Amino acid sequence: MSTSGPLPTALDGITADWLTAALSVRAPGTVVRSVEVESVIWGTATKVFLRAEYETCPPDGPPAALCLKGGFDDTMRAVAGIGYQVEARFYRDIAALLGDAVPRCWYAAEDPAGNQGLVIVDDLRDTGVVFGGPSVRFDVDQVAQGLATLASVHGRTWQRRGVGSLDWLTVGSMLFRPVVESFLTPAHWDAYQQLPQTGAFDDALRDRDRVDRAVHLLWASDDAAPLSVSHGDPHVGNTYVPADRVPRFLDWQTTCLAPWSDDVAYFLVGALEVEDRRKHEEDLLRHYLDALASAGGEAPSHSEAWDAYRRHHLHGLMFALCPPEMQPAEVCRQMGDRYATAALDHGTLALVLGD
Repeated sequence: MSTSGPLPTALDGITADWLTAALSVRAPGTVVRSVEVESVIWGTATKVFLRAEYETCPPDGPPAALCLKGGFDDTMRAVAGIGYQVEARFYRDIAALLGDAVPRCWYAAEDPAGNQGLVIVDDLRDTGVVFGGPSVRFDVDQVAQGLATLASVHGRTWQRRGVGSLDWLTVGSMLFRPVVESFLTPAHWDAYQQLPQTGAFDDALRDRDRVDRAVHLLWASDDAAPLSVSHGDPHVGNTYVPADRVPRFLDWQTTCLAPWSDDVAYFLVGALEVEDRRKHEEDLLRHYLDALASAGGEAPSHSEAWDAYRRHHLHGLMFALCPPEMQPAEVCRQMGDRYATAALDHGTLALVLGD
């Protein structure tokens, strides 16, 4: 499902001929008569919504409504180009492991020389799904189901088993970690302490030097932990919910090898209102550990898992520092509040630093 060579980096490169060549990799016999760019969502990755008219298309071929994802903004491609390539590799090599828990993919290709990666998936907007976000209230059962999906991936690739051994998988995300480093620079950090996004930070969380040291200590600890395939960024905004109400996951640009607790803490805390999280997080963690063991992972004891969960709220804390090019400011405020409150509830900073 992957091709090599130059890929379009501007919208005018999305032609009927190019789309025919792309779709024919997965669906031989597909010929596109015309293609229209219906709309574009600019962000960390650009989402280009296409409407294709086919000259010929096999019965099990692509639908008319498609979503093309990748780097069509030169500034963002310079920052996130590796993420676009990683997402293409995920759909090429790993997505089949998740079945219908991810969007159906028709094309995945990378162009390292052009710092570009592209995927074509179904336009989920035409299927009646609800896209996740901090304003979309998830109930506890839905969070448990999402955790079970993550446990399935973690367990089946535990200690680099199966597709966890792929040579392109890095320990820690090649996209996320450099972005965090940029957030922790004094200029960026100081600017964001004045915004509502960090309104839930206390004095300890505003101490840039301590947070920076804690983040690097956490990464060092993570790199020595049991590793499995990780989504790397499974916040609620990277989910969608079809008719069965079971959350699925989008945006696999940060796919990497990481400890289970990174995905779990990031998804669980971001998906629930603060009081719901406080009430149910221990039971949800137990549910995840059972699912992990069932999927073939070596689940730690509950006390070990609880400490690992408490340590990993630093990842979510970075949401409060996201610039508007990556996430809308109000989303960052809502998510920043959830993650900062969890970090304070669990004494995350002191736990990681050993205070």
